Amino acid sequence: SGTSHSPIKHLLHFLPKVKSSMVSLNNNGYEDIVIAINPSVPENETLIQSIKEMVTEASTYLFHATERRVYFRNVSILIPVTWESKSEYLMPKQESYDQADVIVADPYLKYGDDPYTLQYGQCGEKGQYIHFTPNFLLTDNMSIYGPRGRDIYFIFMFLLPMGVKTHKIVIESIFKIFKKKK
Repeated sequence: SGTSHSPIKHLLHFLPKVKSSMVSLNNNGYEDIVIAINPSVPENETLIQSIKEMVTEASTYLFHATERRVYFRNVSILIPVTWESKSEYLMPKQESYDQADVIVADPYLKYGDDPYTLQYGQCGEKGQYIHFTPNFLLTDNMSIYGPRGRDIYFIFMFLLPMGVKTHKIVIESIFKIFKKKK
């Protein structure tokens, strides 16, 4: 008998690549959260600082909302290869734009600068990624949106798994910035 060709095997080549987040909850800290800046976004050091401030604030909201049980332990910021290299930037290991939990990119026509979570499943199911625009991150929109950290905290609730333990932890924020070589 000759070799058989499974139609399922051939079909798999045409399916879209499935996004797989690296986020895990370890000793009450979310680890390996990846925030990726789209290559079309112009270089802006203030944008990186704004991302750091927003995540630090969101970690505080998360910590208090979970009665001191959960926080963001580490977050990686993936910047475009076209941006200037700096000595503190690291080479990505597993981090990639395709697997980012948060995307910073130009506005999507339907949403403008409003942050949103891309979700294909039903309400309560984990989303694909969170989308922020550079304008949302760089402009003081407190009167419209409220504190950015609170926004990302609420939006993250649609993205992250919530396995919460019950002992107290200490807030810490560790940021790593990654950039591929040209």
